[in-house]
Amino acid sequence: MQNQPGIHMKTSLTLLTAFALGVAAPVFAGPPCNYYETIRREAQARALQTGTKVLYVCTQCKSVSEHTIESEAQAMDHCRENATVTCPICKTTYRVVLVGPPKNPTPKREIKYVNDKGEECLFVVKVSDKKD
Repeated sequence: MQNQPGIHMKTSLTLLTAFALGVAAPVFAGPPCNYYETIRREAQARALQTGTKVLYVCTQCKSVSEHTIESEAQAMDHCRENATVTCPICKTTYRVVLVGPPKNPTPKREIKYVNDKGEECLFVVKVSDKKD
């Protein structure tokens, strides 16, 4: 049996193409980033205004639910240390934890929503008004 270089080249090219498509496909799955903004910093949470739509993404019950900010106090609950946020679907209550340099309101402080075990199980996403 002779070694056929054309077949080896076609097989390599086919495998390379399949790999490239397999890696690239997940990058394009989902909405473009300009439609949402994950609320991770205190400044982002403080900027939420009455009427702003946010999504609660609960990894505990694997749900996404839309919520409208109804007051300034409610918006502040998204960034106040030890405040609570409740998933509207599974009714689990999460505690707000600020991670970063203590007592230093720098942009490096990050907001996390944790369960009783201290595991991050919820995140909040601001829905953009952009209609591109």
